[in-house]
Formats: sequence, C-alpha cells, structure tokens
Amino acid sequence: MLFVFSAPSGSGKSTLINHLMSQVEGLTFSVSATSRAPRGEEKDGVEYHFMSEEEFRQKIAEDAFVEYEEVYAGTFYGTLKSEIDGRLAKGENVVLDVDVKGGLSVKRIYGDKALLIFIQPPSIEELRRRLEKRGTDSPEKIQQRIDKAAYELTFAPQFDIVITNDDLETAQREVVETVGPRVKSRGEKGKKKIAIFGGSFNPIHYGHTNIARSVVESGLVDEVWLMVSPRNPLKKDSDLMANRKRLQLARQAVKGMKGVKVSDFEMHLPKPSYTYITLRRLREAYPDAVFSLLIGGDNWLIFDRWKNAEEILRSTPIIIYPRRGSEIDASALPPNVTLLEMPLYDISSTEIRLNGLMP
Repeated sequence: MLFVFSAPSGSGKSTLINHLMSQVEGLTFSVSATSRAPRGEEKDGVEYHFMSEEEFRQKIAEDAFVEYEEVYAGTFYGTLKSEIDGRLAKGENVVLDVDVKGGLSVKRIYGDKALLIFIQPPSIEELRRRLEKRGTDSPEKIQQRIDKAAYELTFAPQFDIVITNDDLETAQREVVETVGPRVKSRGEKGKKKIAIFGGSFNPIHYGHTNIARSVVESGLVDEVWLMVSPRNPLKKDSDLMANRKRLQLARQAVKGMKGVKVSDFEMHLPKPSYTYITLRRLREAYPDAVFSLLIGGDNWLIFDRWKNAEEILRSTPIIIYPRRGSEIDASALPPNVTLLEMPLYDISSTEIRLNGLMP
C-alpha cells in the first residue's frame, strides 16, 4: 500500500511520520524531489532529492513525476514515478510525504492502493505560533505559509483520514493505529485479512453482531469470523447451551451480514480450546489468509492470564473493542495492538440468561 501524508507546513507531519516509521515494521519511506535548497543538515537522497529549478522542469517535461506542484514561485515538490513503482514492484509498503494536491493526484492514479492521511493543526493561530517558534522563516514567509495553510485546510474532507495534531502523544497513537493494522508484509500481499472473534456466544446478541460489523466497516480486515467456542478455559460453563444450538443462533444472527461469518473450527480441536492453538491451526489450514484477534477491553486487561499470551502477541495483530468498566491506556499498547473507537453496548449474554430471555 501507499500511505500518503499531507499537511499544511508546521502541522507536525514530519514528526508524526518519523514516529510511525520507528513503531511500525514493514514500511519504507519515499523520498520526494524538490527544487528548494536544503535546510539545516538535510542531505540529498535522505530528506529529499534536491534538484535545481532547471533540473526539476526537465523532469516535468520527461513526465517523470507521479505528482508535482509549484508550491511557491520557482519552488517545486514532486514524487518520482521510479521511486513509487520500483518500491511497489518489490512488494513494499510506502510512506509518502507530499503536498495536499499531490496527495489527491496520487489517489487518482493508485486508487485503493493509496490511503490519504491529512494532518491538521488545532487552529491557524497555533500554526502561526509553531512557525514563529521554528525560527527558520521571515515574517513575510510565515504569513505566506499561513495563507497557504488556510487554503490547504479546505481539502481535508477529500482525504480518507484526518488527524488533528493538538496533543502530540495522541496524534502519534492515532497515526500508528491508522497505519499499523493495514501494513502487509511481502508474504501477506494479496492475502485475505480475517479477524477471529472468539466466544461462547451463549447466546449471541446484537452487541456481538454490531461489533463484528463495525470492524469490517473500519477496513482493518476483510472478514470477521465468529469463532463459537466449545468451552472458555477461564469461565464456568454450568449453563452453557449445546454447541449445535449456539452455532444455529449465531448463523441466524449474521445471515446476510457482509463480511461476517460463523465458524465451528474450534469445535473440532482438542479440548480445552486455547486460543494460541486455534490460531496455529487456522494458519495451517488457511495459508492464504492473515489472521488477527478481536477481543474486548476486559479480556485485554487479563490477557497475561491467557495460555501462551506472549506467543499470541508476537505472532498475531490484536484488535480491542471497548467494554464498560475496562479502561485501556491506548498510549501504552504495543504497536500491533489497536484500540477501536466505537459505541459501548450495554448488553451481555449473562444478562440475557439471568432475565430468562434465552431462545
């Protein structure tokens, strides 16, 4: 994939990209070309491919750019086709730092392969303060950047994701959560992404189905499999319905729901049904799929009690959905763990059973 970052100057885009590259494996950075002079300790081929204005114009005439823009008079920025196509051909996930209009141009060419991420400041006033604090531009140049930023902010609704860099730690977390789950390794290219949502489903209810549907709609995965468990090793099953009944109710509940399926895979594995074994067997049975694990915030808080929890965390991306009373510090989560923002559902299978609402 292409992860395309755009932002008004001074929004903190470079800082966020650097954090992302340090936290998420499997990303390569596309070095843009520019006709501006290097700043500070910038080096050719590292921060940018630096060219003279004449060299840049010659590349334009040769149709060598995926996108380019004359941001200021005589100052060009662009992305070389050779840079992008060469990396994609090698199966790499590419991060681009481009002008706002350039990002939209990349999207037009690469379509769904490109995810556009817009970084915006909390306000124009805060942007001015940051630019003045940077101390690299004259007052006239700062005003020029401010005027351009106000114009660029009008393009934000055309981007796939908009992140406001108000609090740096929060913005860093949001960038990692946005990109991390979408990164594919070379061996995963073209594989279906499936989230395993395990549970007794005793019985299934609208909370379960709405969570599964929300995860599919988020784009993090292609499908969610409701893995109906024969027995949870951490729970008592004195009132557990028969396997056949729970499977039947689950299949009825997701009927016609795009991307949501019910699986009895775990029913056929040795008991007790530990998750690490299920994931191992799934990878063996479905080598053309990439599996992640969908769990509630309550389960994440006791994740260290799971059998071979370290193996699961090391080998499997984890998606957490919020549960009331289970507060999660998103900033402390490992890079391959994503906390979803979604509604809380005040319903549980236990309540259904205790209130005599069993079908």
